[in-house]
Formats: sequence, structure tokens, C-alpha cells
Amino acid sequence: MSTKQKIENVNGIPTHIYQLGNAMQSSKTIVIIPGNPGLGGFYIPFAHELYNLFNENISILIISQAGHSPPLKHRFTLNEQIQHKLQTIDQLLPRTRQHRLILIGHSIGAYMVLRMLKTLEYRLDRAFLLFPTLERMRESDAGKRFVRFYPVMLYLLPFLCWIFSFIFPFDWLKRKLLSYHFADSPEADRSILVDTVLYDLLNPVSMKNVLQMANEEMSVVRKRDDEIIEEFLPKLTFYYGSNDHWVPDDVAKEMKELYPQGDIIKCSNHPTGNHHFIHPEKDDYANHHYSISSENHLEGKQDENDKTNALLSSSKAKWFDAVRTVKQLNQ
Repeated sequence: MSTKQKIENVNGIPTHIYQLGNAMQSSKTIVIIPGNPGLGGFYIPFAHELYNLFNENISILIISQAGHSPPLKHRFTLNEQIQHKLQTIDQLLPRTRQHRLILIGHSIGAYMVLRMLKTLEYRLDRAFLLFPTLERMRESDAGKRFVRFYPVMLYLLPFLCWIFSFIFPFDWLKRKLLSYHFADSPEADRSILVDTVLYDLLNPVSMKNVLQMANEEMSVVRKRDDEIIEEFLPKLTFYYGSNDHWVPDDVAKEMKELYPQGDIIKCSNHPTGNHHFIHPEKDDYANHHYSISSENHLEGKQDENDKTNALLSSSKAKWFDAVRTVKQLNQ
């Protein structure tokens, strides 16, 4: 399935969106909300394999974060980003109850998904929160380092993006270097990954927006919203990494104790169970499931009424060096 991508005007905001399948002809859409950097192109290999392995007539929509792709000289707040995602869904997808939604949020995208649930409640099937940053980001190891070095990074990283373009002024040369970097990615996805880095991640304007949004996250993402979690718990799945430096160490354990009936999973016994990547895993005992580790099995909850488990996986993109994950889609 080829990817359709375009710059959609959403309430006056140019927004880079990626689509697989036809939402108007499908009964269900999977909406993927990126983390930070909020570049939808990085989620294309994941979306392609999800689409190919899903056994229903579905469509997939990836919504880039406003101002990240395409780069815009405007800083959007987290609340503005949430409204932007709701407006995009409202603009591009059928609004009927019969058209069901599965929301997948990664990192700060999970925070956004949690705050979108009440608005989309009437057509929500399930929400997956992958390596979610829902609380105390400032207290995490990575959060502490970010707060300490943010004043320097805010100017240094955009400057380094400019330096890279200065040293490598020709697009063909940069494309060749990036294509080598993404050599392990599927060939069909490589051009999108290269474009995402070349025109978005290495753009000084986009990089500044990424850093400013992260800085707001440190201030805003403090207290977990237990009211929303309790209300939607039966439709939520949480995946925590064992080595996620953006989440305090005790969060997953606390969540399991607080919500013993919840679908809350933590990757264990693997050093790469951190914040950024998805590996496929096949369970020798219970069909396919989603796992965080390429070496260890993840014991997930199985609903006897489930008719199907779908395998979510993704090819490695060398740009990341860790793991994102999902377990199963309940029908």
C-alpha cells in the first residue's frame, strides 16, 4: 500500500499528514499521534506494517505536530496541539458513530490522546499509549538533563542544523548520506524517512519548535490525570519501557498498583526497552502479540472474547536506537 501524503490546511495551519487506505470507504481508522519531534514521516514503517497485517478494512492517519512538519515560525502550545489534532480528525475522517477510531499516541502524543478521549468518546474503540509521558517529566533523568541544558540547546541545535546545511549544501549529497543512514529501513519507506530528516528535523525553525515544545512539557506534564484514566480505563492500554529516561522509574509500578484491572504493561529484562522504537515479537504460546523486546517475550493479557490479534511491528530506522511498542488490538 502506497502512502498518500499532503500538506493539509487545518484551520489555517499547514499540516503534514500521511494516509494509508481510504477513510471514506473503511469502517475504522487508526490515528497515530507522534511524540516530539512530531514528525509523522518517522512513523511510516510502523504504519505500513500495521496496515498490511491488520485483517480488517481499515485506514491509517498520521498527523504531524503543528509547526514541526512543515516548519512554521510559530510556537504552538500543547493545548493548541491537542485542538489541532481534533480539528484534523474532524476535517479528514467521517464523523458518524459507525466509523470507529483507534488512537495511538507515542510519548507526548499519548498525553495528547488522553486529553482527546472525551471529545472522541462516541466513536472510540481503543487507545494505545506507547511509552507515555503523562506525569512528572521534569523529574525523569532525561527531563533533568533537558532542563539543565535547554538554554544552550535552544540556540546550539538550530545552529548545528544550519551548519550541516552549510557543510553539505547539495541536496543530492545529503540524500545519499541519509539514505545510507536508513539503509536498514524498507526501500518503499526510505524516501519518506530521508525527506523527514532533510526538510523537517534538520530545519532550524522546526528544531526550535521541537525544543520549545519540550520545554513546555517540562512545566505542564506534572500531575497524572487520574479522572480521565479511571473513566476510560477499559479502553486504554499503557506500555512502559524498562529503560525509559523520560519517565520516572516508579511510574509503571505505581500505575499497576493503582489500576490492577488496567491493561498496563512494562518491558522487563532488556536494556533497550526505552523510549523510541518498535520491535516485532511472536509469542510461541499465544499467537502474535506486540512486544518491546526483540529477545524476550512479553506476557500480555488475553481476552477470551477476542477474535483476532494483530501484529504491530516496524522495521528499524537507524535514526532511533530504542523501542516503541503495542500489544494487541481488541475487537
